[in-house]
Amino acid sequence: MTGVFALLLPAVGGSTVTDEIILTTCPRDCYDACGIEVSRRGGVIRRVRGDRHHPVSRGRLCRKCAVAYNGVLLDPWARLLTPLRRDGPKGGGRFRAVSWDEALAEIAQRLAEVAGGPGAHTILAAHYTGTFALLGYHFPNRLIRRLGAREVDPDTICNKAGHVALEYLYGTSLDGFDPRSAADAACIMIWGANPSASAPHQHEHWLPEAPGRVIVVDSVRTATAGRADLHLQPFPGSDAALAFAIAHVIARDGLLDHGLLAEHAIGWLELEPLLESCTPGWGQRVTGVPAGAIEQAAHWYGAGPSLLWIGQGFQRQPRGGNAVRAVAQLAALSGNVGKPGTGFLYLNGAGNRMLDEDYVAGAHLPGSPPDPISHMDLAACLEDPQRARALLCWNINIAASNPEQARLRRALMRTDLFTVAIDLFATDTTDLADVVLPAASFLESDDLVASYFISACPRR
Repeated sequence: MTGVFALLLPAVGGSTVTDEIILTTCPRDCYDACGIEVSRRGGVIRRVRGDRHHPVSRGRLCRKCAVAYNGVLLDPWARLLTPLRRDGPKGGGRFRAVSWDEALAEIAQRLAEVAGGPGAHTILAAHYTGTFALLGYHFPNRLIRRLGAREVDPDTICNKAGHVALEYLYGTSLDGFDPRSAADAACIMIWGANPSASAPHQHEHWLPEAPGRVIVVDSVRTATAGRADLHLQPFPGSDAALAFAIAHVIARDGLLDHGLLAEHAIGWLELEPLLESCTPGWGQRVTGVPAGAIEQAAHWYGAGPSLLWIGQGFQRQPRGGNAVRAVAQLAALSGNVGKPGTGFLYLNGAGNRMLDEDYVAGAHLPGSPPDPISHMDLAACLEDPQRARALLCWNINIAASNPEQARLRRALMRTDLFTVAIDLFATDTTDLADVVLPAASFLESDDLVASYFISACPRR
């Protein structure tokens, strides 16, 4: 929601100047979704800061956003302000300004030619979280569906393994605990997340204000790990082994929820014998975490009521999906689900705020788009004229963030690959585009933002 109120400031001669204050929300790919105050005078933004009445930001923005929103985002010399058309060889960095009518007409003509010739399935659409606001993130998918173009699955470059693992294990990865339930939790276990960098307000407020003990599992001693009651520091890639060692102690010391397992768990009888050999001593040898610390973590978490925050860091490994399954099963084994002060969280989807993301993306609209491809396969796909003849990019800078950089950049240099990039700024990807369209920032457009940490966040 946004609102406007007046701030009266003293001015020369005893008169007053009225600043318009617009309340909005940060749309960055971040757990916090901070409330923001935008001060505007005469239609010009003067200052962007945290909303003093917002329960998350509490008047402060993180350093990154405070600097960017009061600096480069307001700098007309840094921003893309007009459509651009390539004026020279690809990658040469030469562009000329064109009108919106000219740019859109060329895009429409070229995409129609591809759709009518090689086929719409050779039009690729790559996007991700340059903005995490729902319209900016999802709405262009309506065009992709109408065209019959092929989407590059956004999460395949980030957290897909965790999503698939939790859907397999619990049926969803998008319905996590309500952070307010920390008031009822005796323990909070944070596994593979670094709130001090990726959820700074949860690090500064939510965790210190929670009454329960805090356990952090992270190969790096982050600031959050340094403040925790217990820090388990496993060897990189050994998360699943550590989870099995903790599960061994939960089973050995009578902390299993036998009723839940009997009524709701499939596969427990196959899993149980595998835990017998995963002793704390075995866990210490495999993970580097002292056996005593493994036992302490198992007792604190297993006794409950406990919350489990599953981060995205440790699923970025070859067996990341199984690592997430191993960690997430601890909630079911110990019965830390379905009761006050319990549950796990990977991401909270917009659905538990009654926001229909599928509708925004146009899933209900007619059309049968081809199966998406993975970002892991994008370079190979783009270098093949039989599979890729046009590329649309928004909310993402693939030439800087995707795998196989050298191969990808060579593919983007193809003269027969028509590329459109949409961004706030010139990037590595816009440098390799045929047409560049300037995007509006969240300070210049209306949208909907839903935190993927907080499931509900009423104003105070």
